[in-house]
Amino acid sequence: MEGKELLDQGVITTDDLYEYLKGRHGHESSVINVGLPSYALLHTLLRSIKAGAHGVLLLDGSEVTHLNRPQDKFLDWFFNPIMVLKDQIRVIKLGESEVRYLEKVVLFGNHEQRMEAWDNLGNPPQENVRAAQIQGISRRMMGMVRSVSKLPTYRRRFRQVVKALITYWLEKQGLNRTGSMSSGDFIEEV
Repeated sequence: MEGKELLDQGVITTDDLYEYLKGRHGHESSVINVGLPSYALLHTLLRSIKAGAHGVLLLDGSEVTHLNRPQDKFLDWFFNPIMVLKDQIRVIKLGESEVRYLEKVVLFGNHEQRMEAWDNLGNPPQENVRAAQIQGISRRMMGMVRSVSKLPTYRRRFRQVVKALITYWLEKQGLNRTGSMSSGDFIEEV
């Protein structure tokens, strides 16, 4: 959902998505490979905090907590750090501008030009302590996503998400109805 919104706003582009699908996971594709999942995780955590959830609130309204989460040692490596991160974000009580700035940082990382180009009304905090807190949160969140993104199952599923975003954009542009090639065929060629 966040990917569709970012595409609609022109924050991420189909070029970003195609670069990811081509397997060029260099500096530019990190916006999709790391930034987009980090951005989605941030919004999941913010939604959970705003709702006062004890765990992680999913889009369908269900909540994953320590009591009902899948009992798997491997999942513990990710669930517990995500819960700690959620608590850290909750405790520092980010203002609206700080949240918007954090969105830029997790989405674009070190892409200063892209951060400046996206006018989402997010500005870096004036206090060094707040800026350091936001940078720390973004580094931890992006580090978690980088760790998860190395898993083969994640890569296969995320590739499907990227293809779905391209299909969404093509359909929105009306490009899937021209010619004999469907949007799915076009994506498979990439």
